[in-house]
Amino acid sequence: MPTLRPRARLLHTIGTELISSETVAVVELVKNAYDADANCVVLRFSGELREGQGELAVLDDGSGMTAETVTGIWLEIATPHRMRARTTPRGRRVLGEKGVGRFAAARLADSMTLISRQRGESSEVEVRVDWRQFRDPDVYLDQVELDVTERAAEDFHDGGRVVALWERVDLPSRSGGTLLLLEGLTRSWEESDLLALRRDLSRLIAPPDADGNHDFEIVLDLPREFEALAGPIEPPTELMNPPYRLSGSVSADGTADLEIAIPGRAPYRHHVELDRNAQHRGADGTLASGPFSIDLRVYDRDRDAISQLTADGGLNLSTKQFRDLLDQRAGVSVYRDGFRVLPFGERGDDWLTLDARRVNNPRMRLSNSQIIGTVSISADENPGLRDQTNREGLLQGPAYDGLRDAVTEIIAELESARLEQRRRTRDPEEPRGRGLFDEIDITDVAEAVRRSHPNDRALAAVVANAERRISAGVEHVREVLARYQRLATLGRLVDEVVHDGQSSVGRIRRVTRDADRMLAGADACEFRDEAVGLVSTVDKQADYLAQLFKRIAPFGGRRRGRPKKVSMLETINSAVDVLASRAAKVGADVTVGGVDETVTLDPAELQEVVINLLDNSLYWLQHVPKGSRHVELKVERLDDGALALVIDDSGPGVPPEIREIIFEPYFSSKPNGGGLGLAIVGERVADAYGGVLDLVDSRLGGAAFRVTFRRRV
Repeated sequence: MPTLRPRARLLHTIGTELISSETVAVVELVKNAYDADANCVVLRFSGELREGQGELAVLDDGSGMTAETVTGIWLEIATPHRMRARTTPRGRRVLGEKGVGRFAAARLADSMTLISRQRGESSEVEVRVDWRQFRDPDVYLDQVELDVTERAAEDFHDGGRVVALWERVDLPSRSGGTLLLLEGLTRSWEESDLLALRRDLSRLIAPPDADGNHDFEIVLDLPREFEALAGPIEPPTELMNPPYRLSGSVSADGTADLEIAIPGRAPYRHHVELDRNAQHRGADGTLASGPFSIDLRVYDRDRDAISQLTADGGLNLSTKQFRDLLDQRAGVSVYRDGFRVLPFGERGDDWLTLDARRVNNPRMRLSNSQIIGTVSISADENPGLRDQTNREGLLQGPAYDGLRDAVTEIIAELESARLEQRRRTRDPEEPRGRGLFDEIDITDVAEAVRRSHPNDRALAAVVANAERRISAGVEHVREVLARYQRLATLGRLVDEVVHDGQSSVGRIRRVTRDADRMLAGADACEFRDEAVGLVSTVDKQADYLAQLFKRIAPFGGRRRGRPKKVSMLETINSAVDVLASRAAKVGADVTVGGVDETVTLDPAELQEVVINLLDNSLYWLQHVPKGSRHVELKVERLDDGALALVIDDSGPGVPPEIREIIFEPYFSSKPNGGGLGLAIVGERVADAYGGVLDLVDSRLGGAAFRVTFRRRV
């Protein structure tokens, strides 16, 4: 009976095409040493590091192998050994389970010699592999013969190659372990390649624990011309004391327990509920990604901040040198069971899209080049986060999306704390809650010029002209922002309108199809009553569509009309109806009440205010359990005659540390917020109605915003 007969080049394909780079190949061999319970692995490059020449030796002090282990496990392709024994004798969670990582050596050299001695054994085993045999397209795998020799310990004995290598790196000789000698490098290694390798190796293992301890060490040994890059692999000490730090853990239910440290304030604890998106959660409500821990170190890159940091730390680095060092290390890396998952955190890998996020809010948001971060997961607790076939990246899906969104939310918490600290430190006397255009004003300058030069008419004319141009420019910007705000509001409504509109259209089509079928009969009169009922249903659905489009009409691009007399509650209800589907999806109970007043205003302006604030409430309500999600909109007449609308919700509320800055332009506690929503609403209310937007005490226990109208009401 015919069977599959693989050709020898299958192994070459595994080793060279599924391993994306030489660095990844080295990492795979280091991971094998880790899985062998090694305390230390030495990587020694020697000879001329040119293609076809040179040698790479990979030596570890792990458990080692006997001849039986080599032939029964190591030489088995895709061995299930690690799948069955997922924990090493010393308790490490094994990193390699597919049984193909050892073939990464084919990516690095033409030939390989393996010498291994199991701890406590008197003999050692040697295997020679010529990878060039596996490149011959005419050779079958079962035709390749390997030379396996068992002998008394020679290399693991005084005067042997293993002992000599331990002595070369000034480490005591070990009685067991494995040595791989890779000869005839498949590519040339330049200084830049070795620098990149050292950088990648320095990030391969998760940062040391609180006591600075590691249970795994990597030593790089290089030829004389590259000796400046040789030595133990350690993270740069210059980046160990960041100005901003966040660390903590996230449980399976999405509760984050964080510690935040910022300049001028003692570290404090902060708890937050993360990512209530049902698509990112399992049937039991837990995060699809599973629990994880996180550590973020954040730096400001401006010259003054770097100068202060290097001075405080006693670092002899220029601004450029510090930035270059930060560029090499920046990024948020992912570690599984203590070992790095590539390419997360690699230079240029912005898997959290932090740079794109920052474009919309550069004052508040952090760039990828400002963060040195680690996200730690495990194979057992995060089974949904699985590797891609090429050993780089994680498979896309709810678990990956959930992890990405949760980490972004945590970064937003640190961004909020950082913005508040920077505002307080740099502008301690600046009044809070300034408007978008408060700083675009030269009135004080103009008055000073007039006082200093009262008789200079030409200068006075220039100043007056500048005042007029700036005032006109501000008004133009206000109009543009109002237009964009309408478009932004409309954009948020599109999904709701499409959903409701398509549902209604579907019902209309079903009804008209039934009516056609009934009326097509020979004796249509007997269906008269049914036909009349169907037509009535069509009319109702058509009316519904008309009302739906009427609600969104004010947010179109047309020029605004004059304010007119409208019912306050009726206008508010129309705005609430637009988000009815969204509220139902969130599971929120929305009520409108209070006094009904006839007011003179543009309905679209009031609806924009309501939709923006209600949309904000619906977002935050996703962070509290279902069944306790409520929003109350209430209109009340104040003692001074002004009219107020209070939008109160039962969400998580506004943390005390940011209550005073939420109205400032560009501040947002949403992970991807632009920070202009509340500021623009406040500007609109102030400009059109002489009113104000305030954060007030919540009756429902969440966040309550009061919009006060003083004109036209």
